[in-house]
Parts: sequence; structure tokens; C-alpha cells
Amino acid sequence: MTGLPLAFVPAGRKVTVSEVRAGPGMFRRLSSMGLHPSSLVEVVCADRGSLIVAVAGCRYALSRGMAMKVMVQEEGA
Repeated sequence: MTGLPLAFVPAGRKVTVSEVRAGPGMFRRLSSMGLHPSSLVEVVCADRGSLIVAVAGCRYALSRGMAMKVMVQEEGA
């Protein structure tokens, strides 16, 4: 149940994090933003170079590289 990378989710979609494939440092950084398994994420804006996501009432900018490490499932899937 790994899903697809967050980087491939279009703007306006809500997804649930299923897995974070990152080393310890990046995992801590993403987790501090609320991006950990079972968290609900909304992609607010998806440009070619970065994403803006909403997690638990806060917005964060992620590079495509960071977003590729976060595996997600569509809500209700």
C-alpha cells in the first residue's frame, strides 16, 4: 500500500500519507511539518518546481525532490 508520490498529485486534491521514503534527517524534517503516515494533506498549488501543501491547518512549500519521498493514497481509496 505505497501509493504514488505526492509530487504527482494535482492541485486541489486531498490525499493521505501512506509512507515516507527518506533518510533519518529528511524524515524528521517532513514529520515536523506533519507529513507522516496517516496524515491528511491537501495540495494547494503544484508548479513545475515546487508544491504548496496544507497539513493540519498550516501551509508548507516542498521541492519536487522532497515531495517524491512522500507516498500518498487518494482519499477514500
